[in-house]
Amino acid sequence: MRGIISGFGLAVLLGAATAGVAPPLEHSSVGSAAARERTAQERVAQRDIQQAINEWLEFSEARDMEAISRTMTPDFELHLLDGTVLNRRQALEGMRQEWSSVLRVSDQTAITIESLALSGPRATVYTLQRYVRYLPDRKDGSPHEVITNVRHRETWVFTARGWIMQRVEEVEQGATTLDGEPYQP
Repeated sequence: MRGIISGFGLAVLLGAATAGVAPPLEHSSVGSAAARERTAQERVAQRDIQQAINEWLEFSEARDMEAISRTMTPDFELHLLDGTVLNRRQALEGMRQEWSSVLRVSDQTAITIESLALSGPRATVYTLQRYVRYLPDRKDGSPHEVITNVRHRETWVFTARGWIMQRVEEVEQGATTLDGEPYQP
């Protein structure tokens, strides 16, 4: 299934684009903020956005759609590698559909901020998502581990509720594995 994931995250539960096996994503210093010393304000924003990402992962594990929806602006968009653009409603529906086929999400799933650049109340964040989940075998229902790795460019906005996602764009697909072996759908 070709999934949907955001950096932050929607990518996590929706699954990443799996169009072919690519080499593992290497840590990169994407973005202009990575090449210089970060300001105190950037360090605080990165800490707070990483905390919001970690909470999103907890909401996802609990399959708490109400909590997840609060982490997204009303005009949220998810841009997939193939050019598909999903609005907030479509992205949330995609997560609901994904949940129906995922047996469980591993605690090895992680989204890590690689770089952050601030511009007023907006932050452009590059993340690396490693999504580890178990899907049932179509024949006997036995679990299979699927791991996808996707880099995202995300736009976060600071509101009275704190940092929330406005846009997630898949920018690079890494390796996909099925039960530890390279997988090409």
